[in-house]
Amino acid sequence: MATMTHRWLLSTIFGLCLASLACGSKDQFDEGVAKDILEANAVNLDGEQVTLTPMQLDCGVQSELWEAPAQVSQDRTTARLTSKGRDLNFGDNPAIEPKFHQPYAQVRGAFSLEVGGVSGIRDGETDGTKLVDVKAGIKLQHACFPNALPIMGVKHGEFREDAPVSFLFRKSDDGWRLDKLVH
Repeated sequence: MATMTHRWLLSTIFGLCLASLACGSKDQFDEGVAKDILEANAVNLDGEQVTLTPMQLDCGVQSELWEAPAQVSQDRTTARLTSKGRDLNFGDNPAIEPKFHQPYAQVRGAFSLEVGGVSGIRDGETDGTKLVDVKAGIKLQHACFPNALPIMGVKHGEFREDAPVSFLFRKSDDGWRLDKLVH
C-alpha cells in the first residue's frame, strides 16, 4: 500500500512539474526559442548580403546563375547576374572585393534560415521585445548551395563577414514572434 501511495505521489508531482513548464513556455525566451522561431518559417530579407565560397561562385557560373566574374574597377570584380540567378532571389551581381575574405551577393525575398548559434540576447528598446544576435544562413534549393549561405551582419554601418545578424522579437498574447531583422 505504501509503495502504491508513493508511486501515485511521484506521478502527481511529475505531472504538476510538466504542467508548470507548459504554462510558462509562452513567456520564456531563450536561445532555443529564438532558434526555433527563426527556423520555423521563411524570413523576408531585403538587400541583405550573403557570403559565397569561390566554389559556389564558380558553380553559379557553370549553372548560368551569373556570368564569369569581370573586373569593373581596381578593387572590385563582379559576376553579372542572370535571370536564373534572379529566380533564386539574388538581388545584385555577386562581387569580390579586397575588404572581404570571400565573394558575396545580395539577396531579396523570403528564405528559410539555418541558425548556427546565438551569440547574445538583450532587451529591446520597448517592453516585450528582445534583440537576438545570431550566426545564420539562408537555405537555397540549388545544387550549387548544399550548405546555407552565411548572412553578413552590420557593424558600424557596414556589412561585415564576422558580425552577427540581429533580429527583433516581440512578445504577443500567443507567445514570442519574429518582428524583423535590424541593423
